[in-house]
Amino acid sequence: MSAELTYEQAVAALSSMMERGWRLELDRMEELCHRLGVAHGGSPNYVHVAGTNGKGSVTAYVQNMLAAQGYVTGAYYSPYVYDLRERVQIGLDSIEKDMFARLMSRIVEVGDAMVETPFGGPTEFEAKTALGFLAWQEAGCEAVGLEVGLGGRLDATNIVDPACSVIVSIGYDHMHILGDTLGAIAREKAGIIKPGRPVVVGDLPEEAWESVSVVAEEKAAPVWKVGRDVVVERDGDSWAVTTPAGRAGGLKPGILGSVQPHNMAVAWAAVEAAGLMRDRMAAARGLEETRLPGRFEVHQHGGRTYVLDGAHNPASAQALVASLRQVFPGQEVGFVVGMLRGHEPGPFLAELAQAAGKCAVVPVNNERRLDPGEVAEAAKPIFGAVESFADVASAAEWLGTSVVVVTGSFYLLGDAKASLTL
Repeated sequence: MSAELTYEQAVAALSSMMERGWRLELDRMEELCHRLGVAHGGSPNYVHVAGTNGKGSVTAYVQNMLAAQGYVTGAYYSPYVYDLRERVQIGLDSIEKDMFARLMSRIVEVGDAMVETPFGGPTEFEAKTALGFLAWQEAGCEAVGLEVGLGGRLDATNIVDPACSVIVSIGYDHMHILGDTLGAIAREKAGIIKPGRPVVVGDLPEEAWESVSVVAEEKAAPVWKVGRDVVVERDGDSWAVTTPAGRAGGLKPGILGSVQPHNMAVAWAAVEAAGLMRDRMAAARGLEETRLPGRFEVHQHGGRTYVLDGAHNPASAQALVASLRQVFPGQEVGFVVGMLRGHEPGPFLAELAQAAGKCAVVPVNNERRLDPGEVAEAAKPIFGAVESFADVASAAEWLGTSVVVVTGSFYLLGDAKASLTL
């Protein structure tokens, strides 16, 4: 074996794999895991989570519910918000730097040996996913919340045989890859449904639900659907969730936002459908203690309220606006927006404009950033006032609103924290 990489070298090696692009296929991922000796199939118990929006929140609720019940737990998130190591979690913590470096050293060595084979070397996302499988195996994880990267059917995570699959939501995003109709997008995400394994389905548009139900029937997969088999309703100052396994009251989502009761219910149902609910009181505590970076994350700084939210498509923008109206009724709101390529700015910005008249555009510190000029041009017919700035702090000063919302990309939020020294 070659010399072990330092953490910095491991990060650099991983970044260099971006040159291989994003290749949606599973044969290479299977080969990589085989060469690494990773037992990735049905052990640990995976709760595999797909969806246009909400899959990170559901994964976090699952992770926290499992940990609160005493399971040795892991989780996988896509994308990270502030630190690359957020992607792979053991317990409730990001993977340690020394473990990251040690395991990535193995992945780099094996990946380099694959370059000249018909499979080719692994992509960056495949390497990160393999890192998770290695880490959970080494840590002896019993159950893992596994978030899909893109789509589902051909996503690198889709080599597992999960205890339960989850499709949280279906909306318009990544249409150049997944298809330009809700039915087509839903079919791609339904690709994570496995024969005979339960699937929990969130509140979907009818066209999307029809596609998902067809795949579930083909796979003989039992379905728990929100609104039919899973019901979430007010229970005093908390929520109650009813599933085929029974009713649980007094539940409180730990993440802020108008859509979170729905996501909490999906996660609760997923843990029950997976057969992993052994202590409901502990699981309820886990829900309430759940936190997740970049989801309606509120900070007070310099006399203003800042909301950092990774919304980046029309449906998530709509949910963000609903949350702003719920949490900050009557307060003046302004948006700081930066986006990545692959997302249509117009429909996204049109939803945001329902809550504000001013929009400041900034660049995202990422090689896939969408030209800020293009974002600004899309914003001008929609907002009353639009300006471009080099950083979030300058943009916030121009907005001058009591509530400043930074949104458009998860990768913008790290820039915001640094610029504002939050």
